[in-house]
Amino acid sequence: MKKLYTIAALLAVTFLHAQETKTEEKVKSNTLSVHGSYGEPGQIGLSYELYDAGFSRNDGAVINLSYGFMSLDTDGGIEDISGSGFVIELGNRSYWNDTKDGLGFYTANYISYGNIKFDKDIAPFGTFEGTYSYFSFFSPEIGYKIKAGNFVIDPFIGGMWKIEIKGKGDVDNNYIDEWAMRAGIKIGYNF
Repeated sequence: MKKLYTIAALLAVTFLHAQETKTEEKVKSNTLSVHGSYGEPGQIGLSYELYDAGFSRNDGAVINLSYGFMSLDTDGGIEDISGSGFVIELGNRSYWNDTKDGLGFYTANYISYGNIKFDKDIAPFGTFEGTYSYFSFFSPEIGYKIKAGNFVIDPFIGGMWKIEIKGKGDVDNNYIDEWAMRAGIKIGYNF
């Protein structure tokens, strides 16, 4: 658990240090959203975005905290094994419109860490237990953020290249792709 806190602290410091600050008047807005995405792993969770027109290129800083889930095929295809855990993502969005309001077409990239645990009894073979973990420094995404009043709809699609940590227990990373596509939607409130 100490390793997880250390990694999260290093990522947060790196992310905050990378932001450019200016002394001129800034246009800021916050968006708190629920999100869901289909991919490997799938995710359901909360997302927070701080949009600041004072950042370079009309950028927004994003953090996603998610419940992650995925399934594995066992050797011989006996049955799928489902696992669940958590995914943390820190990222940056660049909006490509001139309205300076954090809406419209954007591109994004995330630094991610995921940890998925598997634990299932498979009769007559015994228990399948293990952990799948990964880091990702390359998770490009494109999307379009739409606002209706203070409510926001944000569909997106992207990919992820995962640097897999050696699987623990019965989990063998040979059966999990390093490249994963994902698509999803965020629905939230802008304030």
